[in-house]
Amino acid sequence: MEQAVPGNETQRQNPPCDAWAGEQMGGGPLPFVWLHGWGHDRTSLHRLSRLFRNDGLHWLLDQPGFGATPRLSDGVDGQAAGSAEYAENLAAIWNRLYSDSTGQEGVVLIGHSFGARVAIQFAARYPDKVAALILISGAGIPPRRSAAFRIRAFFLRQLGRVARFTDSIAGTALTDAYRQRFGSADYRMAEDMRGTLVRVIREDLSARAREVRAPTLLLYGSEDRDTPPEIGRRYEACLPIARFHELGGFGHLDILDRGAYQCEALIRGFLDDLELDHTGKHRL
Repeated sequence: MEQAVPGNETQRQNPPCDAWAGEQMGGGPLPFVWLHGWGHDRTSLHRLSRLFRNDGLHWLLDQPGFGATPRLSDGVDGQAAGSAEYAENLAAIWNRLYSDSTGQEGVVLIGHSFGARVAIQFAARYPDKVAALILISGAGIPPRRSAAFRIRAFFLRQLGRVARFTDSIAGTALTDAYRQRFGSADYRMAEDMRGTLVRVIREDLSARAREVRAPTLLLYGSEDRDTPPEIGRRYEACLPIARFHELGGFGHLDILDRGAYQCEALIRGFLDDLELDHTGKHRL
């Protein structure tokens, strides 16, 4: 069932889009919200989420700029939205997800990759709304880089500045060539979302993670090159209540599909240990 979740009319620095496209399923005792990764939409979470169909009422959402949801407008200062603005926009539609229809507020919030960034921001800002946090291949802490990598990145930044300066003076198209040659696949495909992409990859959510009060499960694939397990270990050190698992043989994306049953087992064990009731409150 596809639905549009209306936003409120409050004016923010980044005004909320009118609606988030969403898909609702299930009807069991626990409420769930699922947030997909960068460059994907809610369908990337279908395989895993359907394993929990009978456990609760689920919302799978297209985040702004992906799937059927329009992107967030730039702020009044011209700055593109970051993960904090995504979290605030999610808060603007939150009552339409669960509180208005079921009276439940403490949800199981699940984020993959970029969705984990938004989930952390939301859980830190609205602790009463999140009973448990599950981050799969979660981004948000910059990976440690070698000296060689940092030197190469420095020279590439200088080359990009030269290309932009030359284009402004001579009317050339060196910047486009530079982006095609050196930009990541996400950057090349981002188009009108590039401002948000550049902003979020510069974020370090370590301090924000320390503010999260919900028990958190961290799942990372051993072969993940986009968000390596090292990031999950560092999140584990930041989060007040956290459990980390490294899943052998899985990468950034196939952890959701080929690794769905392994993720399911770990998630179920985590939720069973928390003993959440139908309101999303811990029984322990």
